[in-house]
Amino acid sequence: MNTIKRFYSLSLVAFLAFCLSSCFDFKEEVTINKDGSGSFIQTVDLGNNPMIQMALNMQSDSAKNANKGMNKMDSTLEETKARLSKVQGISNIKTASSSEGMKFSVMYDFDDVNALNEALNAMQDKDENGEVKMMQKQYSFKKGQFSRANVFAMGGSGMDMSELMGGKKGDDDVEKTEEEKAQMKQMMQMFFGNANYTYVLHVPNKVKSYSNKTNTDVSEDKKTLTMKVPFMDLLDEENKANIGNNVKFK
Repeated sequence: MNTIKRFYSLSLVAFLAFCLSSCFDFKEEVTINKDGSGSFIQTVDLGNNPMIQMALNMQSDSAKNANKGMNKMDSTLEETKARLSKVQGISNIKTASSSEGMKFSVMYDFDDVNALNEALNAMQDKDENGEVKMMQKQYSFKKGQFSRANVFAMGGSGMDMSELMGGKKGDDDVEKTEEEKAQMKQMMQMFFGNANYTYVLHVPNKVKSYSNKTNTDVSEDKKTLTMKVPFMDLLDEENKANIGNNVKFK
C-alpha cells in the first residue's frame, strides 16, 4: 500500500513538471501609471533543463516534429492570448517565445488594477460551469500606492502545492508519512531547486517606502523595485516566503 501511495505521490510531481509552464524561472513585471493603468509582462524561462524539454516533447501532439517542445509552448501562448482577449480592460496583448533556452513571455496593457486581477484570474483552472476555481486579488492600487498580496498562483495547475509538499492530506484523506514527505521534498528540489520567482515594479515617481524589506531591492533612481525569491521558498508550508509588498511612491 505504501509503495502504491509513494508511486501516486511521485506521479503527481511528475505530472506537475509535465503540465505547468510557470514552475521554473518565473518573472512578473508591472509598470504602474499615476492613474492606476499600466502594463504587465509575465516571463517564463525554462532554461536548458533536459527534464523540462523532455516533458514538453512528451506532451506534444506532433510526434514527428523535432521541435516539439516549442510547438507545445506556442500552443499555450495562443490559448493565453485567446483567454486574455475576453477580459474587459485588457489591450495590446502580445506574446513572444524563443527556442534558445525555451523562454516565453506574455505582455499586455491594463486600464486599471481590477482588469489586471481579472486577467490573472482568467489564466486559472475553471470548473465544469466555466467559473474560475480560485479567484484571487493579487494587486491593489490607490493614489501613490501599489500593493502586491502575499499570494501565488501556480498557473492553471489546479493542484494544491501544500498537499504535494506534505502539508495537507490528499484526496484519499490519508496523511503522508514522514518518509513520503521527505521523498516529495526531494523530488520538488530536483524540479524547482534552481528556480526563482522575480517581481519587478516600475512606478512613475520615486519610491517612498515598501513593506517587504527581506527580499526587495530598489534601483538607484528609486523608480524600480525588484523582489526575488527562490521558488522552493514559496513551496515550503512551514517557512513560506512572504511575497507581499506594499509600495508607496511620490
